[in-house]
Amino acid sequence: MSNVESTVQTHYGRHGMLARIEAALAAAGVDPQRPKMEDLWPYDQLHGRGIAATREHVERAHIRGGMHVLDLGCGIGGTARYLASLGCRVTGIDLTPEYIDVARALTERCGLADRIDYRACSALDLPFPDASFDHVLSHNVTMNIADKAGFAAEAARVLRPGGHFSLAEVEAGPAGVPTFPVPWASDPSSSFLVSPAEMRAAIEGAGFRIVAQEDGTAAAVAYGREMAARIERGEQPLQFNAVTMGDDFAERGRNMSRALREGKAVDQFILAERI
Repeated sequence: MSNVESTVQTHYGRHGMLARIEAALAAAGVDPQRPKMEDLWPYDQLHGRGIAATREHVERAHIRGGMHVLDLGCGIGGTARYLASLGCRVTGIDLTPEYIDVARALTERCGLADRIDYRACSALDLPFPDASFDHVLSHNVTMNIADKAGFAAEAARVLRPGGHFSLAEVEAGPAGVPTFPVPWASDPSSSFLVSPAEMRAAIEGAGFRIVAQEDGTAAAVAYGREMAARIERGEQPLQFNAVTMGDDFAERGRNMSRALREGKAVDQFILAERI
């Protein structure tokens, strides 16, 4: 394992995560042993705009029931469970073993374990045969991956010809480097943002045709402002990121919102077809 991969695992793997989620569910009046999938949404959508962004990604990517979908960087299984609820068969992989353990436990409790398989592994070395999947998806994953070309090549390898690869991610803006810490990294050593043009080139170089590349920065900025306003008004937040991402998430979230406002980061969606 590389030093970067070890750093990423440490950044995301916070021991006792399942216990914290159980406590949060109990405080919300939900039985932690028998939650509905929807009960987990405030905790298991580990990206900005939460379940709304997940739904939007799935709709833009034209993912439908009956597909076998690979979720690269599945976290604790939020997106995978949503896809399974639509009738997809899902394989989720993540570099962080604790995420995989928590994903399995929560998925079992939601009654979706027969539709989802989770593996702890690297997106740069997938343990699957060629052309195994109908669709490959990643949501806020590439920021921790320096080898964009290798990442895209592995996605292409395991995707059937004519299948699609969809990415929602934070990319580099024109105004410089974000202030750290940010949600995906405590310092620059594990942050690898590239420009939208560079990301597009890496995906095309792996044998994809770009179908769509859309900027969602305005929506991400608006969401950050709404989250801040809710806190100021003393209202419940839409996402309880500190439960799964750590007590310092408020600072990281503020830095992320600031980077988007100042043009140091942009929010992008890319849909590509395997040629």
